[in-house]
Amino acid sequence: QHTEPQHQQRSPAPVVQPRATATHVRAQLQGPVFTPTDAKLPLKPFEVMQFLRTVAVLLMGITLCVSAAKVDERDCEVCKAVLSDIDSKLTTEQRKDVLEIEQAMQTYCDAAKGKEKTMCYYMGVGDKEQGTAGGVKREISGSFQRGINAKRLCTRLKKKDAQMCELRYEKKIDVKNTDLKKLRVKELRKILDDEGVSAKGLVEKDEFINKIKTHFGIKDDL
Repeated sequence: QHTEPQHQQRSPAPVVQPRATATHVRAQLQGPVFTPTDAKLPLKPFEVMQFLRTVAVLLMGITLCVSAAKVDERDCEVCKAVLSDIDSKLTTEQRKDVLEIEQAMQTYCDAAKGKEKTMCYYMGVGDKEQGTAGGVKREISGSFQRGINAKRLCTRLKKKDAQMCELRYEKKIDVKNTDLKKLRVKELRKILDDEGVSAKGLVEKDEFINKIKTHFGIKDDL
């Protein structure tokens, strides 16, 4: 018998995959790309609300971060100044006994004036006339004995009595770069007081201004 030769079945030609490029890989990793055509599709109400909530949360987070980063350099400035001054004058022997430390605090406060005197009142180291506002004296002396610095100590005291850190020095006026005519008589008098210049006999505003100019050597513009 004559048999026809069987034709061999050919395997299909291999499909050549296009070479992957950086753009293709990036597209696969990032997912679908947003196109301007997509923007034309109207958003559903719940999608709009979800988007607005997300934006609100992000803005709130940014606001909190900015607030936390902004530090008030004048915070606790009188507290830090007073405690630093007392701490710097303590001897090694005095630091061994809280009573000795408290005696040094009393010596400082007896001679203190102005904001420093008020700070002593808050510390609990007052005098017979002014008295004291609280009982943190032992906490302060104990902290000095343990070597806690003024900055850290004031931060602790702030939690117990916020007014200790609310106490601040009044900003000094830059006399030579300030229009003295715009200041009140009270402010002009304070400038003289801060400089230890007597304002006795001065009544009119111009008299205070002339006294200040003479003291600071300020000449009138011609």
